This record gives sequence, structure tokens and C-alpha cells, in this order.
Amino acid sequence: MWLRSANSITEKNMKKLILLAGLCSSSLLAASAQGQQELHFLHWWTSTGEVQSANLVKTELAKHQIKVVDVPVRGGGGTPAKSILQARAIAGNPPELAQIEGPAIKAWATLGFLHPLTSLAKDQQWEETLYPFVRSIQQYNGDYYAIPVTVHRLNWMWVNHNKLAEYQQTVPQTWEQLITVFNALKQKGVMPLAIGNEPWQVGQLFENIAFSIGGQAFYQKAFIELDADALSSPSTYEALSKFRQISNIIGDKLIEQRWDQASQSLLRGDSVFQISGDWVAGELMSTTGEFPDSISCYPTPSKTASFLYNIDSFAFFNSAQLSETEALKVAGILSSKQFLHDFNLKKGSIPTRKDIELTGYNQCAVKSQQDLQQAIQTGNVMPSIVDSMAVSPLIQKAALNELFRFFNDPTVTSDDVILHLQNVSKTGIAF
Repeated sequence: MWLRSANSITEKNMKKLILLAGLCSSSLLAASAQGQQELHFLHWWTSTGEVQSANLVKTELAKHQIKVVDVPVRGGGGTPAKSILQARAIAGNPPELAQIEGPAIKAWATLGFLHPLTSLAKDQQWEETLYPFVRSIQQYNGDYYAIPVTVHRLNWMWVNHNKLAEYQQTVPQTWEQLITVFNALKQKGVMPLAIGNEPWQVGQLFENIAFSIGGQAFYQKAFIELDADALSSPSTYEALSKFRQISNIIGDKLIEQRWDQASQSLLRGDSVFQISGDWVAGELMSTTGEFPDSISCYPTPSKTASFLYNIDSFAFFNSAQLSETEALKVAGILSSKQFLHDFNLKKGSIPTRKDIELTGYNQCAVKSQQDLQQAIQTGNVMPSIVDSMAVSPLIQKAALNELFRFFNDPTVTSDDVILHLQNVSKTGIAF
């Protein structure tokens, strides 16, 4: 029942949801009456590495006599989890704590669902310690409504350098070289790229290509603002051409697999490359106990130093089980420098605070922070469309569907994709 989108809930199902919400609320209040403080945590961290990271939330809060009831939801880059969150909130039974991303924070705050965290932000000096692009995402009307937990870099190229050397290939510096290496590997019977045939993974590949080719200004105009001229520019055609060349190489070998299964394929050497976010590092470390010697990380080919990101945040929902005072207490625990250090260390990401040293972090995370600082100086930091950081969910879904169709159907042309995206812009859809 929860897996249905909020927009498709029938009157009959709504009554069921409200009844269940009442039953859940009653059981929670009973637990509270027995002196056991519980906090339901809804998230989409379900791979092995992600589960290990999410467990740190339980461990940390347990030190403060707070029991976390884990509510993990598998699939689709968080899409099913977001649908469940909508349904539960509409039914009056939101989780006390939820993983949340990007513009959704402002949307939930606008509707009055979230506890404000501004007093905590002042106490912890977020205005001074957070990166500027991190601060703006957590705010609505000047108040903070979420804790920024991770900065994930998406434009990473993960390489099994043992296998690359075995097949007598070198690390490509351009997309043209990468496509040449992909062709050479395919001719040797090797799957070049570890990727699953699902819209968000395929869309992430295109996002990397387009951002690398056109840079920040182009990407902003074309794929966030959906400007008609930018969408029909030579940079878009070049990105779609490279995207199609890669689909021609790997399309017949593509299988439905989760991103973490793709990462395991990379680690085993069944594939040689993976183009994905630094959650890959967390997954690899969860398997080997440390960052594996066989894997190297490189920024995806780009004309300038750039940083494509998403941010995981924690938001606290208004409910009978969680007052604003209690929300601030829990938020203070989960936004401490030590917790953020330990969480990102395991997750593969970097902390949202500038004043946390990366002691013990893997070399890719250290490189990520260095590249972020350089990209900030040159204005080449960009939120991800694919990972819900930049546009309305409706625009995100429309764009991913078009790119997925193009990648899997050779009869779909670049002109088709561009025209459809231009038509999306005419709808005026926005938050």
C-alpha cells in the first residue's frame, strides 16, 4: 500500500492509511508510556556499505537511550522511499526521522511538516562551517529545516587498474579515449562498464557526459532551466552522440542490476570501469575492510576541474511522538563533528562541514575534498539532476525517461530527446 504515489491514493485506501496511522500512533504512545523512547528512521540505504553506515545512526542514538526503528526502502535511487514518505505524511503517520534530498526539503517545510532547526544551526555556527551550496539547500524562508550529512561526488570514474593493465589499456583522459578503450575491451570479450539498466544509473552516465562537455553554465541552462536554445546547442548534440556511442558498445550486454551489484562486478574484474558516485567507495570498503588496492578513482573526463554533487540530509517530521525540543536534541547528536566524521568515513562521502579533518579517509575522499575546493573557486560546482538535487521530481522523471529510452532504443534520435525536453520546459513545472 505504501508503495503507491501520494497522487494515486484512492479514497478507500486513504481511509485505510489513516486507520493504520492511528494504530501505529497508539502503539508508539504505548511504548512511550513504558519509558522506551523510539524514533522511526525512513531511508533508502540498503546496500551492504550503506547499511553499515546507517547502523551508525542506531549506535550513536543508542548511547543517548534512543531506540531507532529502522525503515529501509530498497530501489530506484530512493524513488520508492520518497513515495512511502509522501503516503505516510498524508496519512498523518510520518516517520520521526527521514533521509531527504535537495528541493524536497523546501517543499516539506513549505507544507509545515518539518521541525525547524535554526537554533541548532546558530549554536553550531552553520553559517561559518558549512559550504555555501550546502547551507542554501537546507533552508526555507531563512530557517534551517534539515541536517546536511554527506557531500557525495557523482563525477567519478572507478577503474579496476589490474584488469586495465591486463588488457594492455591505459586510463583515458577524454571521452573519445574512453570510448576507444571501451571498444577495445569489448573486442576482447570484456564488459567495459559496470552499470545496471535502470533509468537513474543510465541517466547518471549521461549527466557525467553532458556536465563534462559543456561545463557549469551550459548544464545549468540546458538541464536545470531547460532553456530551449541551450538544449538544441552543439554541446547537447555532442553529449547525446557520446551517450549513443557507449550504448552501442554495451547495450547488448546490459542487464538489470543494482548499482552495488555493478560495484561488485568492478571489484571482481568482470567489468573494468564504473561511472558513479563515491558511494561506490563505501560499498567497496564494506566488502574488503578497506579501500581495495585493485581499484583507482579518477574524475570523469572534463575540460575543467568540476564537481557534480548530491547531499543527503536528515529531516525531523512533526508528529505526536516527537516535539520540537526532542527533535533539536536528536539533531544535535546527529550533526556533531564526530558523528559526521565517522559517518562519511564509512559512507565514502565527505563531510558537509569545512572544519572536519579527513583523518583515516580513503584517498578518493581526500581527492574529492581537494577538487571541491578548487571547483568552488572556479564556479564549477553543480547539483545533480539525477539524484534529486536540482529540479522538480516531475522534470527529473521526464528527463530520465527520455534518456533511458534513447539509450535503449537506437531508433530514438537526438532531435527526439531535445524536442521532448523542450516541451517539458513549456509546461512550467516547478516547485
